Amino acid sequence: MNLTDLREVLRDRAELADSSHEARMAGVRARVTAAKQRRAVAGAAFVVLALVGIVYALLPRLDQPEPAVPPRSLPEYQFGTRLLTQAWGDLPSTSATVRFVPRSLDLMLFIKCDTGPTDKLLISITVNGHPFAENRTCGGASSANWSNLGVVVGQQSVITLTVDGKEGSGTSNPPPVLPSPESGSFALGVGEAVPVSEYPFPPRPQTLETFPPSLGEPAIEVRSDAADPAGRKEITAAWPGDNELHAEMNTPGRMRILVNDVEVINYSHWTYGLGSSHTLPGNWPRRGLQLTKGQQVKITVIPERTTGEWRVTLTPRR
Repeated sequence: MNLTDLREVLRDRAELADSSHEARMAGVRARVTAAKQRRAVAGAAFVVLALVGIVYALLPRLDQPEPAVPPRSLPEYQFGTRLLTQAWGDLPSTSATVRFVPRSLDLMLFIKCDTGPTDKLLISITVNGHPFAENRTCGGASSANWSNLGVVVGQQSVITLTVDGKEGSGTSNPPPVLPSPESGSFALGVGEAVPVSEYPFPPRPQTLETFPPSLGEPAIEVRSDAADPAGRKEITAAWPGDNELHAEMNTPGRMRILVNDVEVINYSHWTYGLGSSHTLPGNWPRRGLQLTKGQQVKITVIPERTTGEWRVTLTPRR
């Protein structure tokens, strides 16, 4: 082997070594790159899991809370009024107070007590410091000449109920007052009148009550039209004299009765049952209405939201 051949052999071996080295280095670089990629993926997954944990911690829990106990309340609508304010108390406390600003003086006061089937509470009530009731059996609804009790539209009024004790047995009036029961509740509320058009009537029964026979033969009678029970009616007749004017209806609604265009009855009824109102002509002169027997008069009946029967009669005074 000469010098030239030796150089070629050495060159070939060197090229083989370089190729093997390059292959090994390429494998190392590939493994390093794969490791970096795995670390990057693991880091990204950790960040995602951390963010999910934070979001979960901030989201409201889906656990359903225990249903709230509904607050006790007097009926929202009663006797043509909507509840304006109310206050409750529990024995052994002895008083409850409401403060309100009325928009009208067409108000009703509602009282309720619950002390079991045998005990009855005796209460006293003041309106703006004025006595309204004393040692009265608890319960019911009442109205008053509120202006005489200091109630003014647009100004605050204060009504206080005080428990005096338990009603004792006996014939005395007021009844004897005994110590209050150990437990029980009491409430007072104020309702303010709403227009008939806004008042929610109760469900209509399948059968309506019928009117009883009139007390005496009516001198004048006006009845509703079955096809249009809320339709206005008007008649002209000779005035029979000093009779009673009666208005009756068997569904909720309102009736206004005018004699010679002067309103003599404005009656509202809130239940599906018989309701009535009456007036005596002797009270009409103060309204500017003077009538004489035999005079031709116009009687106008204006119903509102009536869906059943109504009748207006002039009958002899009882």
